[in-house]
Amino acid sequence: MRPPDAVNKKSEHPVQAPHSAQERLLPANLRWDDLNAFLTVTEIGSLRSAATMLNVSVNTVRARIARLEGSMNEVLLERSPDGVRPTAAGRRMGDLAKSMRGATMDALSHEAGYELRRPGEIRIGASEAIGSGWLTPRLLDLQQQFPELTVSLMCDYDVHSERSADLDIGLLFTLPRNPELVVSKLATLHFMPFASRGYIEQHGVPKSLDDLRNHRFIEQVAPGVNSSLLDHLIGSDRPVGFLPIRTNSSLALFWAVASGAGIAFMPTYVMGITRKLIPIDLPAQLRFDLYYYYHPEARHSPPVMAGVSWLRSVFDPDRYPWFRNDFVHPSEFNPSTHASGNVVRLFEPLIGDDLI
Repeated sequence: MRPPDAVNKKSEHPVQAPHSAQERLLPANLRWDDLNAFLTVTEIGSLRSAATMLNVSVNTVRARIARLEGSMNEVLLERSPDGVRPTAAGRRMGDLAKSMRGATMDALSHEAGYELRRPGEIRIGASEAIGSGWLTPRLLDLQQQFPELTVSLMCDYDVHSERSADLDIGLLFTLPRNPELVVSKLATLHFMPFASRGYIEQHGVPKSLDDLRNHRFIEQVAPGVNSSLLDHLIGSDRPVGFLPIRTNSSLALFWAVASGAGIAFMPTYVMGITRKLIPIDLPAQLRFDLYYYYHPEARHSPPVMAGVSWLRSVFDPDRYPWFRNDFVHPSEFNPSTHASGNVVRLFEPLIGDDLI
């Protein structure tokens, strides 16, 4: 991967002074952003995807890896049928870099002029649904990048709760009120009705929104959730028994639907974490844009930028089609997405076939 003009510039963000005998073999002028680019490429196997995660150009990723290879005087990456992969030297470098990255990030965050909201801890805020159902199974990937830090995932039942004063990174379904924050769109979430197989076997599938009135519906009511949506869909005059369960929790909503209690609107990414639910085709698909934010002084904070890169990877619409801007029906989800290990079947060990 190293071109003839690979350079050994003095580091803007050098790694911390090495302590172990193995670390002392590293050149003193290594740059953290070069190491991070290398690790990101090796973790996902693609220069282009790594550039997207790091929010830089592909040429910048190539230049950083070339500079790292020049510093090491080793070829660290080679092309493979699936993209790129580390050489033997690259694998050794990757193991060492991972062990160093945590302490380096914490120190560089301080040097960059940004103090984490709590020392030794990076705080990420999300709604209860996203935090519990989507981020938690992937949280270890972020924590392992800097093991010296605690990753605090702060879940909130209010989907519009900003809490920027207490968070290093936050996720919101609306633009934050604080105009000083750095904000970017992360994904689009699509919602449609779902039911369990057991419910459908017993009650059938509603053929229209009007027919939905003849079924049982599970409603989520929480701050920021549009609880009047149901009134717009079927009217406020609801039949007796139409609403057997109401909850403020998305996980409680899931369990109620999974146990056959009724139908509910749920994000289509639920198909990525369980096979137990069936999408119901009604003319009532909803979409909501999801944004992330962080503080402007954290632009050069390695822990925060690593957190942002991690978020971009776990909401990558190419990898996870349910987060694309345009609606993709669950029937069109590529089964290879699930087989690749990129999706965690969160609820499968917990819900037996006999339940639904």
